[in-house]
Amino acid sequence: MRHDNLRSAAQASLRLRGRTHPFLTLEVAETDPALLEEALAAKLSSTASFFRHAPVLLDLAALPAEAASRVPEMLAVIRRLGLVPAAFRARWPEIDRAALAAGLGRMLEAEAGQDMTLPCDRRPTVIVSEPVRSGQRIYAAEADLVVLHSVSPGAQLLADGCIHVYGALRGSASAGVGDDPHARIFAKNMDAEMLSIAGLWLGAEDIPAEWVKRPAQLRVADGWLRFAPLP
Repeated sequence: MRHDNLRSAAQASLRLRGRTHPFLTLEVAETDPALLEEALAAKLSSTASFFRHAPVLLDLAALPAEAASRVPEMLAVIRRLGLVPAAFRARWPEIDRAALAAGLGRMLEAEAGQDMTLPCDRRPTVIVSEPVRSGQRIYAAEADLVVLHSVSPGAQLLADGCIHVYGALRGSASAGVGDDPHARIFAKNMDAEMLSIAGLWLGAEDIPAEWVKRPAQLRVADGWLRFAPLP
């Protein structure tokens, strides 16, 4: 009886849940680790502090099968630059085996019979009524995010849907983190350190001067992030 009680207590202390998480997706097509390091370092140069220690989903579908032996070197490069490879998807069995052997988890994909073109049900909008302070990280899973005050430098906003900031946006904002290119970012005062929608991103130095500290919205159009005035 005591053994059964202990087993029940142990089971009660664990919960296995399926949830949506805002993983960065890194598409890797370069097979030379040195060239990969050079390209990734350049890509992260202006936003490395936001991505440091961030869990990353590696999309290895573009790698040829013969690149399997280089997967451990590629992972070492990615870790050296501050990212944390957590899971992967691959096209070829050789790449799949190499990634599993290196300790990565295989990303669960949708069932073949599922129609992924149908809109998913959104959760209720997440509304933040207080200023978002430096170091805070707010994620609206499967929902839009509305901030009624300002966002301080060093704060991070993430949402699977759109992000609305009714004050100054001085931190980072990542909308459509579940790869939704229809998501947008709206700010009464656009002064962000980093902006991202569906994996496309801009550092502070990439934001055109005419949109800095102005009311603006950001959306994806023709594969690019584009600013527009608020209505």
